Amino acid sequence: MLLPAIKRHTRPCLRFSSILSLSTTLAVSLLIFPGRSAHAQNLDYSTFEKLFNEPITSSATGKPQRASELPTDIQVVTAEQIRTSGAQSLPEVLRMVPGVDVRRYSILGANVSIRGNDAAGGSRTLVLIDGRQVYLDGYNYTDWGALPVSIRDIRQIEVIRGPNSAVYGFNASGGVINIVTRDPQHENKSYVHVEGGSLNGFGGELVASHKFSDAFAAKLSLNGLRSDEYERGSRRDVPPQTSNINAALELRGQISPRVEWGLTGTIDQERSPFWLDIGSYFTSRPLSKSLEGRLAADTDWGLIEFRAYQNSFTNKTTDNIPAMGSVFPIDFGYDLETTVAQLSDTISINNQNDLRLGVEYRYSSLSGAEAGTKVGNEYDMLAAGSAVWDYRILPKLTLTNAFRMDSLLVPSVKSPSLAEAPASAARHYIEPSFNSRIRYDAGDLGTFGLNAARGIQLPALFDFAPTTMLGPVAVINNPSLAPSTTINVGLNYSHSIKPLNGTLSVALFAQRTSDMLGTPFASNYSFTPPASLTMFPKNYNRVDDAGGEIRLEGKTDFNLHWDLSYAMAAVRDPDKSSMINFQRQTPVNTVIGGFEYMLGPVEFSAHARWQSHYQDIAADFSTFQLRNVKIKDFVTLNARVGWKIDKHFALSLSGQQLGDSRLRETSGLRIDRRIIAGLTAGF
Repeated sequence: MLLPAIKRHTRPCLRFSSILSLSTTLAVSLLIFPGRSAHAQNLDYSTFEKLFNEPITSSATGKPQRASELPTDIQVVTAEQIRTSGAQSLPEVLRMVPGVDVRRYSILGANVSIRGNDAAGGSRTLVLIDGRQVYLDGYNYTDWGALPVSIRDIRQIEVIRGPNSAVYGFNASGGVINIVTRDPQHENKSYVHVEGGSLNGFGGELVASHKFSDAFAAKLSLNGLRSDEYERGSRRDVPPQTSNINAALELRGQISPRVEWGLTGTIDQERSPFWLDIGSYFTSRPLSKSLEGRLAADTDWGLIEFRAYQNSFTNKTTDNIPAMGSVFPIDFGYDLETTVAQLSDTISINNQNDLRLGVEYRYSSLSGAEAGTKVGNEYDMLAAGSAVWDYRILPKLTLTNAFRMDSLLVPSVKSPSLAEAPASAARHYIEPSFNSRIRYDAGDLGTFGLNAARGIQLPALFDFAPTTMLGPVAVINNPSLAPSTTINVGLNYSHSIKPLNGTLSVALFAQRTSDMLGTPFASNYSFTPPASLTMFPKNYNRVDDAGGEIRLEGKTDFNLHWDLSYAMAAVRDPDKSSMINFQRQTPVNTVIGGFEYMLGPVEFSAHARWQSHYQDIAADFSTFQLRNVKIKDFVTLNARVGWKIDKHFALSLSGQQLGDSRLRETSGLRIDRRIIAGLTAGF
């Protein structure tokens, strides 16, 4: 069991990487020392991963668990798997996870979804870095090219399939991806990495991490990329070159043995073609920044934790679109700011019951300007209360319940550019969400799980905009717009297969989403000749889907690690009139396989993914209509060779998309084959 081992190996050293990790860590210490106050304890990923020879995470239930004890609809991608994948971006890593769909639209641009139900440009998958949201709820998507994280500094990626709004908040209605970076208090891993290759690509990473004392540690992370874009020069709406650069500074310290603080700041600048959900590219130059502070105190009333952060995202798009014999100028910029404050208390009631209580306040604002003139400024405020109860009914039978209540207020505002237009409708939503899971360890028969959940997806903040004009585009306020809700049930099973030194995992699910939300633009507009567009955000009919994942993985005595998986997501969207039909836009079948093999200082790895056909959309500017584009089934094949020269230096050669020199994955750019060489120096 994990708890006795934590008792032997913990020490009074918190880290502020995640509000959930902090909460659950003290819950463990209180379980070990019931009825007495213990010093604040931190989950040391590195130590326990070595101790148990498997990943440790607190994402599933809010308590530290070994990967073998997790429900099978959760998968942890380790740092070793990230490194041997040869992937140059997070979407490339995630496409090898069963149940995750990835659409590559450019070098940096991608749409990542869990178990389907996503249209191009939008997402129902909440993305976090160390528990801080990087999902942009102004337009309900994640800009994967603007994430302030160095890929080789990632400790693990935790992929949670299915609704988890009660644990992580609204907009986790499809699933959660939590990116956990290395903790400078426990891992002084510093390195320099440089790489270059196809498409005139050049990039690198620098991570300097140092623990000055038990009370203070710091980490600086820098990384950047410059490359020719896919199909460079073949499209008018795609710049020939793409680039990004980002930086993150993380500080941690102790005020006293029982009180600790953390401060993190990030900044990122990107230039890339952005696939807008109307089915066309626009050159995007976003600047994103964040500042986060954390404080935790170990008290007689439990571990009290406070976290506050602010994310800002600024973007500007300029273009001239030739259509219908005219030229439509696009000169639109927007600023999105999100401020979040969270307070929680984790209490151990007795040896069988743990309780975590939390409250959250969130303020988001979105302002837009057309040709330098302010055209909109809307905002919303959210307050939420939550509780997570973990009940060990028997040593091998556990029940975990989570409940959250969200109250969202969207005030009425007027358009600053259309004085005669009516003000937008004021809205007040009160939405409950829950996650309930029961798990039984049947020993040699395997582990069984049953779960049920209700998830919440809020409309994008842009969809609450008052009636206004964006150049030739009229945005109409919809007072009846409402959040969508997802009811999900699932069965899980895992079993150790000793002859293969492996594990079989099976997850089945069925869910229904009511009042389905589209993406901010895609199917919500209509064209009125000769030169007028009208946008009207709305809810759609219900969408049903069912399926699951089967995964088999194992290791051999001669350093071979292999895995094979199959995933299915069968979606039924009865709204055949909409161009954005979630049934047609979801590939039903996916098969993934791969291996990593070590031969002394040399390692070989290869991973392949096949997915069935699906339907994407593209803009037809001759008629100002969307057209469906069928994407045939395809195979993605990546491979890597690495050579560890000594304990400080390593060389690598990676190949991406080796099966096809120019693959059609979406209705956008074709993805070019790439060969990339890299050198890593650790110090």
